Amino acid sequence: LYNFNFIWFNTFLALIAVFFGWLMVKARSKFARHVHGFIWFIFLPNTIYILTDITHLFEDWPKVNDFFRTLLIAQYTIFAVVGIITFTMAVNYFRRLLDRNLKMKPSTILAICSLNLMVGFGVVLGGIQRTNSWYVITDPSRVFEDALNLIYSQELLMLSIAVGLFNNAVYFLMAETVAAWGKKLFR
Repeated sequence: LYNFNFIWFNTFLALIAVFFGWLMVKARSKFARHVHGFIWFIFLPNTIYILTDITHLFEDWPKVNDFFRTLLIAQYTIFAVVGIITFTMAVNYFRRLLDRNLKMKPSTILAICSLNLMVGFGVVLGGIQRTNSWYVITDPSRVFEDALNLIYSQELLMLSIAVGLFNNAVYFLMAETVAAWGKKLFR
């Protein structure tokens, strides 16, 4: 299958966000929390970005026979679920920082909604502008230029808002379910 390498790489990038979200919550010092939080933040869009890989299904479809088409559907379904779960887990770590007892206070909801809009911006930045997360460190001027281009494009800005709203729908629909799975898995 033609897409296998990049899908695994995208999954690896999503797991970076989950791992650093966990480290952010577990950090004992403010400095460590900020460093882990920064890395978590720049890799967070990679979680839900996995859902955009579905577009490659249509590219791969004519290249394979019926047997491999079944595998493609299974593969993309599995990775879409992985994207939703990693996204929800990573945002849940942020939620834990805001509210240790995991109540949904209005300020927590507002912060998560704002975060998800920023993630939408990051998904469009990566998906359309082809800006990678690590460019924040390796090529910050490119990130700045790409971000400005996105802001000045009405279509891309509207797309990033739409993705942010989608992120909010996914998160608020899945947050409790994924948290419950996590409790069962990591007893």
